[in-house]
Amino acid sequence: MAIHIGLIPAMEDNNIHDITVITNSISAASKVLESKVDPFQNMVISVVYAIKSYLFRDGRNRIHF
Repeated sequence: MAIHIGLIPAMEDNNIHDITVITNSISAASKVLESKVDPFQNMVISVVYAIKSYLFRDGRNRIHF
């Protein structure tokens, strides 16, 4: 959730071209890959679409994990 709250406003600013995200990716990945449907999975889908849009909007845009 913190990634969602922090990433969305940063990606909406046209003056930001490099974003660095520091997270415990193993924990997040395990929640995404769980066999049961989890609200976390639904949130990830919207974030992925926002990231895709951000990256394709400007060739300089990058996100570093």
